Amino acid sequence: MQRRYPIGIQTFEDIIDDNYVYVDKTELVYKLVQNKSIFLSRPRRFGKSLLCSTLKCYFQGKKEYFKGLLIENLEKNWTKYEVIHLSLAGCKSDKIESIENFIDDLLLDYENKFSIVANDKIDFNIRFKKIIEKAYEQSQNKVVIIIDEYDAQMLNSIDNEEVQNKVRIMMNNLFSPLKDLDPKIRFLFITGITKFSQMSIFSALNNLKDISLDADYEAICGISKDEITSTMKIDLENFAKANNWNYDITLSNFKKQYDGYHFSRQKSDIFNPFSVISAFDSKRLDNFWFSSGTPSSLIKLINKFDIQMNKLTNIKCKAADFNQPVERITNLTAFLFQSGYLTIKDYNESRDFYILCFPNNEVKSSFADSLNKYLYHTENTETFYLFDAYKDLEDFGDIASFMKYLNIYFRAFPFSLNNMNEKHYHAILYTVLSSYGADIIANPESAKGRADLLLKFKDVNYIFELKYDGTTRSAFEQIDDKDYIAVAFEKGKKCVKLTINFSSKDRNIIDWDVDDSYEF
Repeated sequence: MQRRYPIGIQTFEDIIDDNYVYVDKTELVYKLVQNKSIFLSRPRRFGKSLLCSTLKCYFQGKKEYFKGLLIENLEKNWTKYEVIHLSLAGCKSDKIESIENFIDDLLLDYENKFSIVANDKIDFNIRFKKIIEKAYEQSQNKVVIIIDEYDAQMLNSIDNEEVQNKVRIMMNNLFSPLKDLDPKIRFLFITGITKFSQMSIFSALNNLKDISLDADYEAICGISKDEITSTMKIDLENFAKANNWNYDITLSNFKKQYDGYHFSRQKSDIFNPFSVISAFDSKRLDNFWFSSGTPSSLIKLINKFDIQMNKLTNIKCKAADFNQPVERITNLTAFLFQSGYLTIKDYNESRDFYILCFPNNEVKSSFADSLNKYLYHTENTETFYLFDAYKDLEDFGDIASFMKYLNIYFRAFPFSLNNMNEKHYHAILYTVLSSYGADIIANPESAKGRADLLLKFKDVNYIFELKYDGTTRSAFEQIDDKDYIAVAFEKGKKCVKLTINFSSKDRNIIDWDVDDSYEF
């Protein structure tokens, strides 16, 4: 039978009813519901909404939907609760009136359900309070509240401070009853991407437990390595057959493309669930998650903070940065982690800091492609021939062709990008090569210093040294003096020195040279 994949389907009952592939998270769900108030941060399209739907189904006592799942042997009571489920992700507008109308419709649905006379002139907090109280009164039991993507409107207006302030006031008003109504609430579950300060859910709810970096719940969203090799082993085998690969190569390619997310110090490997099921469905590897909606506001923030892509590897970030609410995005590194563009590579326990990097090829190459388009204003036509020439480097072929099209690439840069210097040329070269999926390392360290770039292929490694209004001779001398070639050494591989000299007057490459004569 053809396996069915729930692409875009976030309702637990629909997945079970229509026999879609489901990775069983219900053991973790059972553990989760033993708590009172929970906050979970995960990137978009990582399964937060499906988790909310699963929790809703569980608390509604729909035992029949969990037949054959792990929770069936754990839960004995199956108590039915009234569930108030507010999903704020449905409104994509950053217009205050549209957001107000959206929330009004959410509340109106529950007012109709509990026979509350609606009055849109009353503030959101009063209406929400009445809904919770009426649900408690009618059910004669505590109420379950699930708020999915609480910060959606804050993120939609991330580059508009005036709108953000109004949204913050609106959301504070909506969430404000939750603290006083705590005795009537059985379970409160809130999802989002980041923590915004001056939001009542964080400033008022003292018992809200943040499990975002909790190793016990690291795999509650996403697909773990064990899950993809057990529940989804047949899908890997079908993918392998469709692409004429063997199983081991298929798993390796999936790991390179979609694995690498770590949401705790334990660093358990988590695959991107949206990309994995999209790949299984289409029988091809592609950048599904990134292409499904990278916000332009994120690129604006990167530009605002002048973050260069070559600086987004092996960066240090204090553990407190992930847990401390922010009034606005001032720590872009932590936000890139919470959004799924960076992940935990390592953790230093003695000094309490994380080392972050890109999780996988999908994110790294797509991130670079977006920077090329939105920051450097280069079009695909301008990088098409450069990509073909870049592939020649793999066989140590026509380096002159690569340099020719690299020169054409830089000629396309608008004059408004007037901050061109060695640092920016370094960043741009790293970014464009990363967009091709290159195995490239920024500033690899030898015992005597740091080279500019190391580009690695199967049979050849390149050490790049860039100069700005300098000479290629001085670049070669620096490579030799600092012993940069040592970082390029791998047994059985050719090592090549490639030097490039940029001109401030011409705003482009004026000279380059190559040396492949080095022998270990």
